[in-house]
Parts: sequence; C-alpha cells; structure tokens
Amino acid sequence: MLENAMLENVRVLGSAAWVFVALALIGGALAVTLPNILHAIFSLALSLVGVALLFLALGSPFVAAMQVLIYVGGISVAMVFAVMFAFALREGPAGAARRRRGLAGAAALGVFAALGPLIARASWSPHFARNDWTVAALGRALLQHYNVVFEALSVVLLLAIVGAIIVARREPPQ
Repeated sequence: MLENAMLENVRVLGSAAWVFVALALIGGALAVTLPNILHAIFSLALSLVGVALLFLALGSPFVAAMQVLIYVGGISVAMVFAVMFAFALREGPAGAARRRRGLAGAAALGVFAALGPLIARASWSPHFARNDWTVAALGRALLQHYNVVFEALSVVLLLAIVGAIIVARREPPQ
C-alpha cells in the first residue's frame, strides 16, 4: 500500500522527516500569529517549503517542485506585491483584535483536535497504491477522477488571493 511505502520513507529519513514537519508547522503557526503581514507571508513561504520537503521525502519530486514553483514562488511573491502596493506596512492590531486572534487560534486548535483522530482512522483509497505515478498519470488522475476537487481547490485559491487583496487594501483606522 502507498501508506506503508510513505511510512517506510519516513522511517528511513528518521529525524530529517520530523525536521520537515516541524518546519511546516512552525512556519504555519507563525503565519497566523505574527502581527506584521509581511512577516506572516514569509512564514507561510517557510511552511510551504517544509511541505515541499515532505513531498520530496515521500518520493514525489514533481509535486515538491510544483509546490515550490507555484506556492512559494508564485503565490507568496504575489501576496508580497499585493501588500507592498496596497499600503505601508504597520504593526499589528492591539486590544480587542488581539483577543479575537486568540479566539481564532483556539478555534483552529479545536478543529485540528476534532479532525486529527478522524484523519488518523481514515482508510485511504487503494487507487493511490500504485507505484507508477508519472506526470501524465498525475494529470489524468486530477482531470478524470478528481476534476471537481481540482476545480474546487482552484476556486479556493482564487478566493484566498482576492481576500488577501481586500485585507491589504483596507484603510488603516484613524
């Protein structure tokens, strides 16, 4: 099974895989907690590099390369440009906004705590157990079996970019 092959790759890598996981988690945590939006974007890029390293460790160099090119190279740079063009950088919110951030963090931890056991118990599709994944096979799988999911992810990505632009263009309070 693919799950066993992935676990074997992680076992072979040992502590290096845990460094990649830590890099992704720390970058993600910093991305949602740093008050300066530019620092948060760089932390997101760090997290995405950690995810790309995990893909590489799990034996998927194409997905790792696409992760770096599209998300780290493209999306992160687009977010930096949107922020730089929209307004001058300033320090983050104080008071009530900090409390809302704490509540959002607690809600995120609650969702993670609820979904973690479900993900751990999930039985993964044997469709992924093949070892002959090529770029062409990946493209066929995305556009034949998972086209709705693929398109939904593209809409989510578009909404994230539009949301980043709206947040970046918001006028600072007087």
